Amino acid sequence: MKVSRREFGFAGFGALMIGRSAESLALKAAGRSAESLALRAQGGSASLSGERSYRYVHLDVFTDRRLAGNQLLVFVDPAGLETPTMQAMTKESNYSENTFVFPPEQSGTDYRVRIFTRTAETPFAGHPTIGSAFALAHVGRIKPGTSRVVFGLGVGPTPIDLEWANGKLAFAWMTQLNPTFGKSITDANALAAAIGLTGATVRLNPDRATTVHSVRLQPDVPAGQEVNCGSNFFIMPLPSRQAVDAAVLDRARADAVFAAAGIQRRGIYVFTTERGQDDATAYSRLLSAGGIEDPATGSAAGPAGCFAAKYGLVPADRAGSIVFLQGVLAGRPSRLHVKVGISGSDVTSVKVGGASVVVGEGSVSI
Repeated sequence: MKVSRREFGFAGFGALMIGRSAESLALKAAGRSAESLALRAQGGSASLSGERSYRYVHLDVFTDRRLAGNQLLVFVDPAGLETPTMQAMTKESNYSENTFVFPPEQSGTDYRVRIFTRTAETPFAGHPTIGSAFALAHVGRIKPGTSRVVFGLGVGPTPIDLEWANGKLAFAWMTQLNPTFGKSITDANALAAAIGLTGATVRLNPDRATTVHSVRLQPDVPAGQEVNCGSNFFIMPLPSRQAVDAAVLDRARADAVFAAAGIQRRGIYVFTTERGQDDATAYSRLLSAGGIEDPATGSAAGPAGCFAAKYGLVPADRAGSIVFLQGVLAGRPSRLHVKVGISGSDVTSVKVGGASVVVGEGSVSI
């Protein structure tokens, strides 16, 4: 296996390690026995006759520097790949998502973008949507100066607004669905216990530390609530950045709290509007039950921004310029920009945007 040096020492597939010599990876696609999966630099020769080559672009999303943000592989020429093979390729990559960009299937769209996690195809996700726009611009499918493209996603047509600088794509904004505010939980003590904060000492400001017995910010703000802008998350505000960093998901307790409220298991996105040394409006994490923490969750940042705007955690005149800082503990800091249109307490629109940087590119032969 040959790996492009443009990968900066990292293969586009997470199973590879820096400095590894040429090797082959085995891919078991549904209905087929083990096949070889060879990564090679773009323009290299096929390792086996009869194999087809599928070009990919490797990006870091929601960042303007390499080795930060959220990792993504975008396959820009996937014609001929079947769903089980795309699923197996994504699992093999060991990234949270891969995307596969096809010609449009629906009137009014420019591309059909299919998003796969390690375990299933998903109708919507944030960093794969933003990153796919940057990949298409990188390979010349989106021409410099184009102001908008529309992706056909599983949730339907999704507009992407594009900002350019010196002929290169600098920023992309995806329009998310207007939020649906679902069930809320008022038992702040139970929620605090579900994320390991009951009895934890956290700092609310530089001069005062306190022991957390409740995560309720104020009486008219829910301790947590379901919010859906295309994907459903449980949004939970916390009093400080230290509390966000200290949170540890107790899956059994969280399941019990959700069940009591009639809420299905879903991701818990915690955030605080406490300011730090950076210029971020909010500091956030997506809590997981173990494994790798997601460094940037665009599909959750939109709902969190809507929650913050609706309940006044961000002033109405600043709801159009919210910046979430995520991924700090994961060692991959990410900046997710959110624009919320608000009228009174009603959210009228939501966009999530960010930058992306190409880390490398190559092709997969199957």
